Amino acid sequence: MKHEPTDAEIYLTKLAFFLCRKSVYKAFADRLPLEGGEHVLDFGCGMGTVAYYTAKKLPCGHLTCLDISLRWLNVCRKTLRRYSNINYLLWESPVLEKECFDVVYCHFALHDIPDRDLEVVIPVLAESLRPGGVLAFREPLNETGKLSLVKRLVEQSKLFLKDSRITDIPLMGNVLESLYIKQ
Repeated sequence: MKHEPTDAEIYLTKLAFFLCRKSVYKAFADRLPLEGGEHVLDFGCGMGTVAYYTAKKLPCGHLTCLDISLRWLNVCRKTLRRYSNINYLLWESPVLEKECFDVVYCHFALHDIPDRDLEVVIPVLAESLRPGGVLAFREPLNETGKLSLVKRLVEQSKLFLKDSRITDIPLMGNVLESLYIKQ
């Protein structure tokens, strides 16, 4: 599951963030159910494009940015350098503390994970949610097989669909955004 981004991937992500930050990344962060004091996990944070806006919404909360790439985490630290309510976690094994997050979100990360790894990752994310916690994700709609697997694994992990919508995102095309609740 290890993947270190190339210089080109980092440059293109920075360019997309610069060009589309509000219409893509802020729009997703604004739809997260946050009141300001939650403990939140950004799973697959990359350079911190969504975290940049999420951190602002947590004046009394805490954000954990998690990625499989040390290089992405270093770029993320630079993106979020002015925030003190963030910690950074390198995903080296599929273990997270149980019931420690109010919100877990994944922005364009799940479709890149091999199916066999998703079968481990999704239950770990679900277990990391407190009762009443929310799993939110945004994934490309053209990944229909992967989306079916993600939805099946989420539901098998006893999370219940609260809201879902299909929307068109500049430069990314049609995407599925879903919110699941842990009972």
